Amino acid sequence: MTRGRKPDPTLDLRIKEGAVRLMLDKGLAFTMDEVAEAAGVGRASVFRRYATKRDLLLATMTALMDAQIAIPDTGSLEGDLRVIVSDTVTIWRDPAVATLARQVYGEAGRDPAVAAIVRDSMRTRMERSWTVYDRAIARGELAQDADLWLLTDLFAGLVAYRGLLGMDFGDTDAIVHALLHGFSQEG
Repeated sequence: MTRGRKPDPTLDLRIKEGAVRLMLDKGLAFTMDEVAEAAGVGRASVFRRYATKRDLLLATMTALMDAQIAIPDTGSLEGDLRVIVSDTVTIWRDPAVATLARQVYGEAGRDPAVAAIVRDSMRTRMERSWTVYDRAIARGELAQDADLWLLTDLFAGLVAYRGLLGMDFGDTDAIVHALLHGFSQEG
């Protein structure tokens, strides 16, 4: 015979969604009590699932970093990269996202578990978007042996550097041109 209430299957999701909303609104400076309130649950329900705020932060960061991204198919690598660059820069231009990203990157420098979440989720997300590169290789726009990690990291590095320092990202077309052709006078 079972005692007590049946577990609410939506509870975990509500807690994570509440934590995500708070992270986007307040960055990393929220309390477990605020999460409970945002989720519409008691404080004990949050602590039953996450013994510490760090545990909740790690789970929430993982959920945020695992957000699915749209993979464009414009018919050309240049067009696809233009969409990717534009969408990425648009996200970073949101002050709440930029502030949170700066905090998360800062935390990644202090906490190896956060660094692992950032590194692994970014790599996974980038690999998911490689469909763009596969199509470009099939169309002859990229060499079969192109260093796809280097191409990906050139853009990710630009975004991280300029985003973390609050610098202007520049013109989307200029970024795409540099990614595809470097800075030579040809192309």
